[in-house]
Amino acid sequence: MTRDLLKRFFLYCTLTKSEYSLISPLVWIRNRRTLQITSILSALMGLMFFVVNKLTHSSVLFPYLFLFFVSSMIYVSLRLMKRAEKSEWISMLLCYAQMLAVCVYAGLLSTQESNYAIPATSIIVFIALLPLSIDDRPVRMYGFMLLESVGYLLVSYNMKSHSAFSLDLLNTATFCVVGMVLYSVICVRNVREIHQGAKVERIQQSIISSLAEVVEERDESTGGHIQRTSDYVGGLIEAMRKSSKYADLTDDYCNNITLAAPMHDIGKIKIPDAILNKPGRLNEEEYGIMKKHSEYGAEIIRRTMRDVEEEAYFTVACNMAKYHHERYDGNGYPDALKGDEIPLEARIMALADVYDALISERVYKKAFPKEKAIEILLEGAGTQFDPDLVPLFIKTVS
Repeated sequence: MTRDLLKRFFLYCTLTKSEYSLISPLVWIRNRRTLQITSILSALMGLMFFVVNKLTHSSVLFPYLFLFFVSSMIYVSLRLMKRAEKSEWISMLLCYAQMLAVCVYAGLLSTQESNYAIPATSIIVFIALLPLSIDDRPVRMYGFMLLESVGYLLVSYNMKSHSAFSLDLLNTATFCVVGMVLYSVICVRNVREIHQGAKVERIQQSIISSLAEVVEERDESTGGHIQRTSDYVGGLIEAMRKSSKYADLTDDYCNNITLAAPMHDIGKIKIPDAILNKPGRLNEEEYGIMKKHSEYGAEIIRRTMRDVEEEAYFTVACNMAKYHHERYDGNGYPDALKGDEIPLEARIMALADVYDALISERVYKKAFPKEKAIEILLEGAGTQFDPDLVPLFIKTVS
């Protein structure tokens, strides 16, 4: 029992292996974001010490110059690789690169004959660059701290006086004892918070999916519409991110669109069955009632999700529900928005929604062939649809 608890603590932050596996990608997304902060801070610290030592004519320059360049390269790499959040191994590689840089930096500082040759005692190495960028498992953090400490002390023992080495030994031992306890608490807390957040999100998405399914079951003519439109939205987003125009779309934004897509017709739950399932075209009065589903949807989302979802996701979900029937030329509903006034997520949803309606059979029409549906989308580019999105969407469904 004790052995199992210790294993879960050191390897999975008190979670089970399966629980940890589910959130591992989320942990590395968080690690990558933390790495951006620690790399820029370490670069600034290295530059600051280099400038100060240069002005005071100190002989200790190279360690800080090394730290500045390596940390800057890591930060620039993170900025350039916009999709690194989706690649756990890239995040891991960059985290280890920073760790290696810290170890080399510590070794370079420990070559000084006296602790007074550097701006503060040698403990600055450990305090300034805590290994928070790999805050995922205690065993990994412990391994890093021990490796850094042993390497530092070996160089210190061979390069420094006995009194200087004794001070380094005391500082390092203190760091290891206090640091390991501190990091354990931080690591377990952060990972469990991610696990709890993911669990709540899964529950919320299950409820949302159930509501969307209720709507689809009431609308007898749109079986499978939710899943198909969600797939189309996902495909379009992937195509957009490969395009230079949309290369700066964040993972969080794209994920929010994908998660919110099933809710775009949630407002139909308030439309009477007689109108929703009328076997034929709607008259003007009935069509006016049907059009209200977009506003109803935004209101339902506003009432049910405002206090339980992140603001970014809540906004995307509301926009997709309310504005997916707006037209690029301003002749849509409910607010007659035009062009870029229409939120991007709604323009994306509009294409997926209309395309699926075209290729699906309805009570008032037969299903169009894919080629005819694509032709209609092309004709609507710039009038009904965003002209930049139409070719990308057609590429995903062709």
